[in-house]
Amino acid sequence: MKIKFFKQEDIKLLKRALKYVFSYKTKFILAFVCILGSIGIGIVQPLFWGGILDSFFKKSIDSAIPNIVYTLIFGILASILSYLQSYVFSSLNQNIIFDLKRDMYKAILDLPVKAYDELNNGELMSRLHGDSGEVANAITGTLINSVVDVIRLIAVGITVFTISVKLALIVVITFPITFLIFNKYGKKIRAGNKNLSQVNDKYYSESGQTIWGIREVKSLGIKKYKFEAFIKVANKLKEMIVAVILLGAKSQALSDIVNHLTSIAVVFVGGVFVVNGSLNIKYFIAFNSYSGQFSGSLLSISKFNLNLQQVMNSLERIFFLIDGLSYSHEEIGEKSIHNITGEINFKNVSFSYDNQVSVLDDVTINIPSKSRTAIVGSSGSGKTTIFNLLLRLYQPCNGNIFIDHTDLNEIKEEDLRRHVSVVRQEPVLFMISIKENLLLANPDATQQEIENACKKAYIHEYIESMPNKYNSIVGENGVNLSGGQKQRIAIARALLKKSKIILFDEATSSLDNESQFYIKKAIDALAEDCTVVLIAHRLSTIIEADVIYVLENGKIVGRGNHHSLIHTNKVYKHLYQAEVELINENSREVI
Repeated sequence: MKIKFFKQEDIKLLKRALKYVFSYKTKFILAFVCILGSIGIGIVQPLFWGGILDSFFKKSIDSAIPNIVYTLIFGILASILSYLQSYVFSSLNQNIIFDLKRDMYKAILDLPVKAYDELNNGELMSRLHGDSGEVANAITGTLINSVVDVIRLIAVGITVFTISVKLALIVVITFPITFLIFNKYGKKIRAGNKNLSQVNDKYYSESGQTIWGIREVKSLGIKKYKFEAFIKVANKLKEMIVAVILLGAKSQALSDIVNHLTSIAVVFVGGVFVVNGSLNIKYFIAFNSYSGQFSGSLLSISKFNLNLQQVMNSLERIFFLIDGLSYSHEEIGEKSIHNITGEINFKNVSFSYDNQVSVLDDVTINIPSKSRTAIVGSSGSGKTTIFNLLLRLYQPCNGNIFIDHTDLNEIKEEDLRRHVSVVRQEPVLFMISIKENLLLANPDATQQEIENACKKAYIHEYIESMPNKYNSIVGENGVNLSGGQKQRIAIARALLKKSKIILFDEATSSLDNESQFYIKKAIDALAEDCTVVLIAHRLSTIIEADVIYVLENGKIVGRGNHHSLIHTNKVYKHLYQAEVELINENSREVI
């Protein structure tokens, strides 16, 4: 029967994993020195214990005292080495976990937006928090301890064969049996862990989505439904974990039976040798201790394949994530742009999300600097896609986009992010203070600069009315603020960032009249120094725009100001009339 330890792909994964150990050579060497010291003590101590017991059998207490002293000294030394080994290994383990998480988190941040459209957060969180620990434990436990066991096996093996070849052979004969047991169950455990990882991803996803959307869960009255869904996936996870643990326990139980039989055979045969005088009782006692170390090392080496099979799935998931999850690497430019005017040009741009249905079709847009440009159209016409392409969240299928006549793909990512800001319908605010949220855009901003930006965004007075003013905590995603207040803080953040291009994505579609009024005033002020581009659902908010582009089915079907379009463009006229009718209908309902 041909036994194959690992596939070629597995060996590549293991080599890659070991690179995380080589970053900490000093700690690794120190741990290895401690281990070698422990192995040496493990060899000499049984001889001292054998000497003590032999002295007592001979009723010679004086000859036992030196061995007792040596045993005490080496016992203390073993404890010190054990402490140092635990410290170094725990430090090494946590450093490896940190490095793995660092590389994975960077890879997560570098994933294209398309990946977030297709993946659930639970899968990413599961890999980040669960798999990293599994791999680190395997590196610092399985791999390193296997090397240690080989060294111990050689050292102790020489000793036991020196004492008694026949007794040593009894111990050695168990190795192929236990190896076959662990090799058989290792394959089953690897398959079980692969299924377990998929269920674990669903568990993270289900619990995370519910907690994140708890307000919606409560308002929809679906707490019972979400609880039952959680119980279902948690129960399945529990059952799969138990099943994998039982596989490991079964293999361990079978190997323990083999080892117990071996121990009994060693004691019986060794006892016979002592009785017939072919083995000194001192060496018989020492051999029993060595036998435990020797068979333990053999057992660990036998379990090497089993232990690694348990983490190979985690290795695959981690490095697959670090390598980008098979998504194409985003080409990022190297060209720096400074002091831009904010001119934007779309030239014959086409785009589709799935390479089948066209979202934009041969779109050409020219936006002058320091202007207010609006993009309107019905839902699904491609408005938001234009912003996504301008932010380089996606790449056009055809055509080019330019900022100040520089191709977007040539611009450094940090320069693009610095020069372009976006205010969305639901701005993202983090669960920190208002001031800290603002400083994210410009960590070096002074308090005066922060207040000036908030004044221009018409939010300063409200912040000053709060008990803790700028140090007030906004709550998760700004839950303590209204929609209009969040958007005005987002505008202030864009001002602090000093971006020359500011995009408003449906920024006033769900706001009350007062919030709309203040945001409109802020936009008017911004247009004096910045290029403002608006996607508007409410056409009343963009009537004063310098240029309005009308989109329909991914094509530009109109261009001009409000007064020209209302008379010449059927699509725009239809959109505007539909809005007027809706406003009139709402007014009648109020009356």
